[in-house]
Amino acid sequence: MLYDNTYVNIDMDAILANFDAVQSKTRVPIMAIIKADAYGHGAVQIARLLEPKVAFFGVSGVGEALELRQSGLEKPILILGHTPTSAYPQIVGLGIRPAIFCREDAELLSREAVRQQTTAKFHLAVDTGMSRLGFQCTREDAAVCAGIARLPGLEAEGLFSHFATADCLDLRKARAQRRKFDEFYGWLQEEGISIPIRHMN
Repeated sequence: MLYDNTYVNIDMDAILANFDAVQSKTRVPIMAIIKADAYGHGAVQIARLLEPKVAFFGVSGVGEALELRQSGLEKPILILGHTPTSAYPQIVGLGIRPAIFCREDAELLSREAVRQQTTAKFHLAVDTGMSRLGFQCTREDAAVCAGIARLPGLEAEGLFSHFATADCLDLRKARAQRRKFDEFYGWLQEEGISIPIRHMN
């Protein structure tokens, strides 16, 4: 017979204190990444706790985003991973932002936004070194992104990338990623595109 005596005791006051400590150091709006059930802490509970303080929630997939919306959370939500285009009708209607990293998906998102007579906000994903997903850091891909930003019914609200080694003592790779990210945004600006939210996580 198996007995499971494992449990997790979540200290909500400690979470708030940690958030406030980060906020005091960064002094910028913060996106709370609460994918994977807030890493086992309880996504809805943590989201409700942090909603008055955060600017955004970040999740990995559509199901996690829908769980937050269906639980009454109103802050903007970004899906950091791939969003199936079949989910576009639902997420556009709920104001959930997808990550976009190919022209074809952007065109379908544009079509759905126009159909719903609304504006779909999205964040462009750029690969600066994680080698997982995103546009490449080239002038050619920057031009593709500029074209996406001009599609009808779309608003390029954000540009983001993932650090691959930011938790290492040697931060040279992370700093190199940051330089690539800034360079890519510079190319977008040369194309006449300005994106208000830029973040790396």
